[in-house]
Amino acid sequence: MAKIRSVEALDDAISTEVAWRKQELTTTLKVIQQSTGNARRANIRSGVVILYAHWEGWVKVVAQLYIRYVNTQRNSYEKLSDAFLGNALKTRMDAVAMAARPLTHNEFASFVRSGLAERASLSESLVRSESNLSSSVFFEILERLGLERNQLYSLRANMIDQELVHRRNTIAHGQHLELGLDEFQGLRTKTMELLELFTDQVRNAASTGDYLAQPANQA
Repeated sequence: MAKIRSVEALDDAISTEVAWRKQELTTTLKVIQQSTGNARRANIRSGVVILYAHWEGWVKVVAQLYIRYVNTQRNSYEKLSDAFLGNALKTRMDAVAMAARPLTHNEFASFVRSGLAERASLSESLVRSESNLSSSVFFEILERLGLERNQLYSLRANMIDQELVHRRNTIAHGQHLELGLDEFQGLRTKTMELLELFTDQVRNAASTGDYLAQPANQA
């Protein structure tokens, strides 16, 4: 995967990622609006599944792009914020937990004693949606990235869990779900607002250096 060396490159990567998702969500809505009767009902069901897919995929990929950007900055462990230092240590601890050789354990002990000045290594795989991006999983991603839990996220936690995730699961498991056009449009609007807010937070965190123990604007 290509490295992301600047805030501008991160912005471009994010813009490219979200552009096709927005386009597909717009196309999905148009198809629903232009259909009637049984076709509309079927298209709405499909629309809910697509909307959830982009909710999960958008959050996951944008988060991973941010981690890739931070990783490319070549900062030492000691210069990272608590959230990103936690990410880096989790990667190392996972390797230790899986290793049977004492040498691996000893190397980790040495790192704990004197390795914080080394260049940090972050893993994008630490961002997991669990194939079911509920509000609790989303909040964990925010914490992993060191992002604020905006009040809007908390206010819409039930919407995420019941109106989006539960409905998607109901449809994916082959169960009947009746949903009107107005309900779908409302769900789409509210989900897009959350995604835009999350994306803005990532962009702002990168530009202000919030991934550092001492952000650039406080240096």
